[in-house]
Amino acid sequence: MKQIIFLTLVILQTTVFSQTKTITGTYQFIFEGSNGSFGEKIILHPDGTFNIHSFKKLDGSNPPETNIFGKGTWKLDKKMVHFTTIETDFDSKFTLDLNHTQARFNTKSSRDTNKREVPTTLKVIKSEIPWLIGRTLKKQ
Repeated sequence: MKQIIFLTLVILQTTVFSQTKTITGTYQFIFEGSNGSFGEKIILHPDGTFNIHSFKKLDGSNPPETNIFGKGTWKLDKKMVHFTTIETDFDSKFTLDLNHTQARFNTKSSRDTNKREVPTTLKVIKSEIPWLIGRTLKKQ
């Protein structure tokens, strides 16, 4: 009986960590126009934490460059990534609040036998930050 319980726990733990390993990494969105660029970069760490950097570099604007940083924790629930931040995540550098932000994790299905390239992405579906809604970030 102990062996069955041990085997079940090992299989369950392997399954949980294998899903986390596929989603962790750096996701980025960059738009470059004629007068500058803007975008976001989200790093999902294997320990369940994240960092985000939102930047804007526009010629002729005041200030010419804006950088906003944030950090917190993330949790994967099926194909949805839920971001949360708590009071201790904020300081003078990290001011971006991703509470109540949800993104959909998209990747090529293991059953898809086509040779086409399908990028791994995060698409922000729900957020209190208006410019993030609908943003698709590709995994680097």
